[in-house]
Amino acid sequence: MKENCIIYGGAGFIGSHIAEDLLEKGLNVTIFDKQNTSKKNIQHLTDKIDFIEGDFINEVDIQKSLKGADYVVHLVSSTLPASSNLNPVYDAESNLISSLNLFDECVKNKIKKVIFISSGGTVYGNPVKLPIKETHPTEPMSSYGIIKLTIEKYLGLYKNLNGLDYRVLRFSNPFGERQNPLLSQGLIAHLLYKIKHDEPLEIWGNGKIIRDYFYIKDGARSVYKAITDRSHNTIYNISSGKGLSINQILDKFKRVLKLDFEVKYTATRRFDVKSNILDNSLARKVLKWSPEYEFNDALKNTWRYILDSE
Repeated sequence: MKENCIIYGGAGFIGSHIAEDLLEKGLNVTIFDKQNTSKKNIQHLTDKIDFIEGDFINEVDIQKSLKGADYVVHLVSSTLPASSNLNPVYDAESNLISSLNLFDECVKNKIKKVIFISSGGTVYGNPVKLPIKETHPTEPMSSYGIIKLTIEKYLGLYKNLNGLDYRVLRFSNPFGERQNPLLSQGLIAHLLYKIKHDEPLEIWGNGKIIRDYFYIKDGARSVYKAITDRSHNTIYNISSGKGLSINQILDKFKRVLKLDFEVKYTATRRFDVKSNILDNSLARKVLKWSPEYEFNDALKNTWRYILDSE
C-alpha cells in the first residue's frame, strides 16, 4: 500500500520539484498551498496529485489536511531574507507560530516524520570556517534565518517531548526551472530574466559575495532520502559544496551561455554574509545523496526555461 506525503507550500518552485521526485519514488502526494495560488508550477502534475487550498495559519485547515498523511514536508515561508528584518513580529507570527500549530497536529495524527526545508544560506551567519559543517555555530543575521533556526530547535523539542521524528534539510542556494525570477531570492533566475529583457544587472556590493549554488532537481532528491533515513542524524546540509562569486556567475553567463549584458554595482547590503559554502559530506555519507548535475548543464537548463517562459 502506498504511503502518503503532504507538502505544505508545495505549489512553489522547490515544492513542485519535490512533488515530482516523490511521485517517481511511488508515494501518493498531496500539495497544500494558499487559496488562489498559481498552479503553474504543478500544472503537469494535476492528474497525479491531490491539491488542498487552505490557510497555513488556520488550525482547522491544517487539521483537515493531515488526515491520512504519513509524512509531512514543510516548505512554507511568508517572508524572504531581504524583507524579514522589516517586520520581525510578522515573521514570527506567520512562520513560527503556524509551524508550532502544524507540529501539534502532526503529533495528534501520528505523522511518521516531518521534513523541514531550512536555510543553509542564512542560519549560520558569517562563517568561522569554510566549508560550513552542520555543527558550525549558528548566528543568523536576518529574522528569516532566526525563524528557520528556531523552527529547527522546536522540532528537536517536539521529538524529545512527543517522539515526533523529523529531518532538517538545510538547503544552500537552489536554482533551476520554475524559480520565480521576479523575487529577490534566487539570484541566477533573477539575473537571467533581466538579461532576457535587455535590462541592466544591478549587483549589491562588488560582486565578490560567494554562495553555494545547486540544481533544484538534485535538492529535490534529498527529501525522499530523508524520509527513508534510519540514522540518528537529524540535520543535513544540502548543497553543491562549492562556492561561486556573483562575478564568477556573470562570467559563466558570458562563456557558457554566450550572453552580453550591462552590469551596475550598488551599495553592499548589511545583512549579506560575505561567503557561504556548505559542507555536504554528512549527506553524502549517511543519506547516500550527492549532486549529480554539473553547474554548467543546470545553468543551460535554467536559461532554456527562462527563454521559453512568458
